Amino acid sequence: MRGKYVYHSDLSEHFQGGFPLFVNRWEEGFDLSEHDHAYVEIAYVMAGEGYHYVGDRVEKAHKGCLYVLPVGTSHVFRPSGASKKSRLLVYNVCIKTDFVRELRSWLSRYAQHGEAAFSVLDGEPGASLALVDRTMELASFFERMHREFTERQPGFEASVFGSLLSLVVRLSRLSRSMDAPERFGAARTPQPNVSAILDYVQLHFAERLTVESLASSFGVSARHFLRLFRQATGMGFSEYMQRRRIEYACRLLTETDLKVAAIAKAAGYRDAAHFTEIFRRHAGTSPSRYRRSE
Repeated sequence: MRGKYVYHSDLSEHFQGGFPLFVNRWEEGFDLSEHDHAYVEIAYVMAGEGYHYVGDRVEKAHKGCLYVLPVGTSHVFRPSGASKKSRLLVYNVCIKTDFVRELRSWLSRYAQHGEAAFSVLDGEPGASLALVDRTMELASFFERMHREFTERQPGFEASVFGSLLSLVVRLSRLSRSMDAPERFGAARTPQPNVSAILDYVQLHFAERLTVESLASSFGVSARHFLRLFRQATGMGFSEYMQRRRIEYACRLLTETDLKVAAIAKAAGYRDAAHFTEIFRRHAGTSPSRYRRSE
């Protein structure tokens, strides 16, 4: 791969009519050669697995991988195989550097340090910024921008600009949350949003949640997950879950006529006897007596 001819993609290849952005969705194959750009590119892997050759590095690329590629950084994607199952679907947002400067200048007049978010688009030739969006929260930005750009309904320009601003701000926040964020390195996983973890637990507390499954979903180790959880709640995960379930059970005991066994199941306990034991430990009395006392 190294030492081969690198194709240069200039502005005239994609930008037409003076519009400063170009958005496409591309199924990567083996026909496209290694190339660099006269513009900034944000590439987002929507589906599939393969490899991303960036400068003199090669990285595994998979769903949720995002790359910011400055002017002059050479790269190319390759699927992991030739079959349809190995397809690698990538969204590309290409931005003229003049437009980046215009946006930074405009934001500097209205928001203190607002233009600083665009530092994620900086970088010398050969540099790049990479991260992994494990929850695919960024997918909607690219889908919306692509839809607006291709359909070109009245006002699509404003819609694409608005999505780009929101995307860049989100990328800036994610890049700051990474442990020792690196330019031109392997894709790093941003620290999870703790409020998102708590929101998820609040909605699913009655289900069989485990530290391991939650930590994996939010892209951190079980140990780090427990540390973040305790910092946010002041208690361990198991204690928090028990309290949340018992609080919910207390509500059902006082506000419904459901039998204790049904309440135990609704609160996330498979065994009514075990529920009664846990309830007595937290409330100081049995579920039946609690209902009569209220």
